[in-house]
Amino acid sequence: MSEVIERKVLEGINLILSLGGAALGFSTTCKIDTTAEFGTRVTKEAAFGKWEEQYLKKLSEKISASGCVLTNGDSNVPTYDQLKEMQLAGTPIDGQYSLRDGDERTGKTAGGYKGKYVITSLSLEGTAGDDAKYTVELSNHGKISKVGTGLTESAAPANINQQD
Repeated sequence: MSEVIERKVLEGINLILSLGGAALGFSTTCKIDTTAEFGTRVTKEAAFGKWEEQYLKKLSEKISASGCVLTNGDSNVPTYDQLKEMQLAGTPIDGQYSLRDGDERTGKTAGGYKGKYVITSLSLEGTAGDDAKYTVELSNHGKISKVGTGLTESAAPANINQQD
């Protein structure tokens, strides 16, 4: 008889984005897009069989996040002004996305993915009768690395095609 394994689904509230070592405060969304660009290689051997070969040319990652604008943040809770300063400096910043650390508002430093990013876009929106909101977009500046087990809480089973 096989063991029944309860699967856990990552709730959106538990995906935390940190920039410069500080988790974004009052954030409402976070989206990570990792893209692979492939080239086509046609060799004499492959052309004989009429089959193309694909090869990886490059990887890129873009992150977008939005949240409520804080007017009294600090180094632990970045404000719009701090994000703007990072963008205007034009230098890559440390970024990491990971699972929430228990009941804290911060992400676990022992898991997730990290790398250097540049802020490519920062927008500010103020609508009457609503909270002012920001949207920040980042692009990777070099390699993105898996930290620990990534977004997995424990080691993955040896055979991922295994049925419960």
